Amino acid sequence: MSKAHMVVLSFISEKPMHGYQIGQIVDQFLLPRLAGITLPAIYKAIQTLEKNKCIRGEEMREGNNPPRMVFHLNPKGRKYLAEIVRGYLKEDKKLGHEWWFTLMFAKGVMEKQELLALINKRISSIKEFGHMKKERKDCHGMMDMDKLPFIHKHLMALGDRYATMELQSLQELYDDIATGNHDNFFLSEGESL
Repeated sequence: MSKAHMVVLSFISEKPMHGYQIGQIVDQFLLPRLAGITLPAIYKAIQTLEKNKCIRGEEMREGNNPPRMVFHLNPKGRKYLAEIVRGYLKEDKKLGHEWWFTLMFAKGVMEKQELLALINKRISSIKEFGHMKKERKDCHGMMDMDKLPFIHKHLMALGDRYATMELQSLQELYDDIATGNHDNFFLSEGESL
């Protein structure tokens, strides 16, 4: 599964676009820096997705400008986008920023109950990791805080704060979705791709 494929399919699912437009959005959202998605990866993804019939190109001309290939999402591409998003969100070992990044591209690819279940799974996974860390510390005495280099102490504290903040954000997201105010973001129950 490719993040570049996910980005291209998601942008094209919103409206048909040409490669340059997608590249501009990728730059605007700082995706090369934030997610490691480069413009060459985007263009390669477009080629691969078109070859695999996930998207189709249509030559368009605006005024006296040279023709551009505008890409449209095919049903196969919509299914593939859903597969990528679900795959990333189901990986409970994913780093937080990658998991949250994937949520940007989840519109219209799953039902509300499925995303709520994935959020609950992530909450449980983070809590379980916290319990395992505490058990290791308590049971095995592996971490003598006085002997750890000071940098490690700060990194551990940062990790604890990050886990606490992510748990809070996940609960807020869950509660926001549960209100029903964003049902247009999701597939309707029983709707297929």
